[in-house]
Parts: sequence; C-alpha cells; structure tokens
Amino acid sequence: MPIYEYHCPTCSNKFEKLQSMSATGADCPQCEQPAKRALSVFASISSGESSGSGEFSQMPVPPMRGGGCCGGGCFH
Repeated sequence: MPIYEYHCPTCSNKFEKLQSMSATGADCPQCEQPAKRALSVFASISSGESSGSGEFSQMPVPPMRGGGCCGGGCFH
C-alpha cells in the first residue's frame, strides 16, 4: 500500500496516510474535516559521477539475460 500526502484546506495541516490505491480520500487527524490529496515528489538517485555542474551522468544499463538464478541479473 502506498503512502499518500494530504493537505487540509480547513486548518492547513499536512499529513501522510498509508492506504490502498482505491481509497478516495482521508479526513484530517487534527480537525477531522475532509483533506485533499497533495501532489508528491520523490527522491531519485542515479549512479554516476557529478560533472561539476550539478548534473549526473548515467552509467549504461547492462543487457538483460533470460533465466539464471536472479532472473538474469547476476549473469550466471
């Protein structure tokens, strides 16, 4: 189940709630009024070295191989 972020327009409380993807909303735990789901951002980490300008170079992804002990990820 994903964690959703909510914002209450009544009291301006921001909170998170673990709920199923089919859930339609949540009530604010502070004032118990209906809250609105907030647009979330997430952290992304890519492998590579910094080029000095704040950008990251992405290393090439190895080709996928069929079968194997790890679905082809360990290259055995």
